[in-house]
Amino acid sequence: MKHILLYITFLILSFSAVQAQQSTWSNTDQNNTSLYPNPASSQVNIKFSQPNKVSYVAIYSLIGNELLNKKVDQSPNFKLNIQNLKKGKYIVRVFNTDGSTEALSLIKN
Repeated sequence: MKHILLYITFLILSFSAVQAQQSTWSNTDQNNTSLYPNPASSQVNIKFSQPNKVSYVAIYSLIGNELLNKKVDQSPNFKLNIQNLKKGKYIVRVFNTDGSTEALSLIKN
């Protein structure tokens, strides 16, 4: 059972990395989204280079369960409350209005 979970986690992380590379390379104007502080315990800040193109942000567990989903208010600085998440590693996915996505890693401590 542990091997299956490790394999699924590997597939999800590999897929996330490929998706992040595709969205970065497919755009002529690179997305420079940053997440800080990382690791974080209660709140993270997400800074968007092009906030008008961002639709929403979601946080996923490493096995792919969506845990949080927030609409972005077109501000270049977005705050996300993560107090209710357990300690561990998460994937933060930024969904853009043009259908592209960007994946970032988050560590909750």
